[in-house]
Amino acid sequence: MMESKPFKFILLVTIALSIWSCKKNKAVAELSDPEEKVEQELEDTREEIPENKRIPLEAEAKSTTEQTLNNYFNAIAGASSTSSANSSIAEALTLFNSPNAPLLIVFYEANGQASYDEPTTIEKYLNYLKDTKNNSAKVDEIVTDGKGKIKEIVLKK
Repeated sequence: MMESKPFKFILLVTIALSIWSCKKNKAVAELSDPEEKVEQELEDTREEIPENKRIPLEAEAKSTTEQTLNNYFNAIAGASSTSSANSSIAEALTLFNSPNAPLLIVFYEANGQASYDEPTTIEKYLNYLKDTKNNSAKVDEIVTDGKGKIKEIVLKK
């Protein structure tokens, strides 16, 4: 009978360690894919929004970026000082993959055909806004790179 007590003890310790290991592995598995957890939470939240009121996620991001850019354009054109405009230009340029990102301005469009001003860069355009203090164009199209930085932009007058 003495032999069964150590055996029972070893068995209990083995079972306890197995249970602890399973719980630990489950916790690690839950932490190993935080993106999936965030996406699931986002989807759960989106399910609460009626179908006819939903905006695709890409459109939400694009709309936010467009609004942010339009805000920068207005801030630069309406800046009270050169240093304030330069500060806004520096901030706006962080949204782009390069200060030389191409910028096109649509000045006329009919029957699906667009006519563009001479191509320029985002840096030149932002300095143009600073100099003229006139922002008459709005963001029409944004092309981003794999990192989410803007690599091309089209404005519409």
